[in-house]
Amino acid sequence: MTAGSEQQIRALLENRTRAFARRDAATAAAGYDDDLVLYDAVGPLVRRGEDPADRLERWIGSYRTGIGHEIRDLEITAGADLAFCHFLVRISGTMRDGTEVGMWVRATSCLRRRGDAWTIVHEHASVPFDADTGRAELRAEL
Repeated sequence: MTAGSEQQIRALLENRTRAFARRDAATAAAGYDDDLVLYDAVGPLVRRGEDPADRLERWIGSYRTGIGHEIRDLEITAGADLAFCHFLVRISGTMRDGTEVGMWVRATSCLRRRGDAWTIVHEHASVPFDADTGRAELRAEL
């Protein structure tokens, strides 16, 4: 992996984090590839062919505040044209109905280099669940 690839991928993720804080769906979606396959933490099971900016606009719109998006434990592996990274991300903010959100999500992103730019072609986000109750562990702490 080249230092340049790792820096570019980190910059893409950091740019998205700043965009969530500003409630800027278009900028947050700019790092996604046109062929994005998304396994989101919320349904449906698979999203394909959807405009990611529209999805992010709806998600951001459900918050009264900017969305906190703190990435931890980021690990990146990159080859010449393909890369993947995995990390934990804390999502926080206040929703329109007053609900305070503060939860950790597990994320994996697969990226493809097109020319000089990396784009996310597959993203998977999940939350752990309690096997005894089947309930999501939304308040899990590190």
